[in-house]
Amino acid sequence: MYSQKENLKKLKKTYKEQAIPKGLKEEIRQRFIIEEQSFIKARRRKRRLQGFGVSLAIVMITTSSLLFNSQVRSFAEDLPILGSVIELILGERFTDRSEKIDIQVPKINTQNEKENKTIHGLNQKYFREGQADFEKAEKEYGNFETDHYQVLGDYQKIVDDNRFLVIERQITQTAADSHVEKRYDTIDKKNSVQLSLPLLFKDDTYLSVLTKEVKRQMAEQVKEDPSKYYWTEQDIQEGTIEKPTLVTPTRSFYLNKEHQLVLTFSQYEIAPGYMGTPEFVIPKSVTKTILASEDYLDH
Repeated sequence: MYSQKENLKKLKKTYKEQAIPKGLKEEIRQRFIIEEQSFIKARRRKRRLQGFGVSLAIVMITTSSLLFNSQVRSFAEDLPILGSVIELILGERFTDRSEKIDIQVPKINTQNEKENKTIHGLNQKYFREGQADFEKAEKEYGNFETDHYQVLGDYQKIVDDNRFLVIERQITQTAADSHVEKRYDTIDKKNSVQLSLPLLFKDDTYLSVLTKEVKRQMAEQVKEDPSKYYWTEQDIQEGTIEKPTLVTPTRSFYLNKEHQLVLTFSQYEIAPGYMGTPEFVIPKSVTKTILASEDYLDH
């Protein structure tokens, strides 16, 4: 049976035995934070405060030496925990003179934004990508011969509870036709980390498990509603579309209000444009046994 303690040992072994690229090192660091929280919670249930203090000290020392080597710093200093009250405000707005292009850039507003690397990094990313979206739209539509076009960038909070913050950003381009692009970020407020699929799951098994579930739901949807259509092998063979990879480590996703995993796809990626941006809600019965911590989405 999977346990947090075993996973902590596995992460430590991985760190020591392999040369870890910077990006993967950060992934392991964030996984360790989540595992540490689960481990501490389990120990709290089993021992009194005195015993817990000793075990916590051990975990802290192990984690610090593992992740920061000579630069040992406390988790409280390095990773401020997000408060329950988080504002999503307008951070920047990029518009042209005609306001046909209007990109609104969100900013996550917290009391310790500058000290919190996760939030600070997201705010920087939002500004950078918003500026890039504006420049791309200007280049594409700047010399458009008609006024019948519009590029709008907007945002909203999908989830904001005691555990998770989910932000959706949307770019809508309207000209001869319409195209929608959605981007999601899911933040674990308790551990102050941005989630990714590799961080959520204990090994690469999730790739095949989630792919199988998405295919099952696609077939079920088409069977129940003939108006729905997803690209088939015939479409791929005829060159209508390149064969898509349904689940990768970088697959877009978010957690909904029930803390279920929702996999998202771009418009035209797996279906014709009229299908919009398909989403697949993955039941917890599917994800539970492959999560890094089985009860991670239950709280």
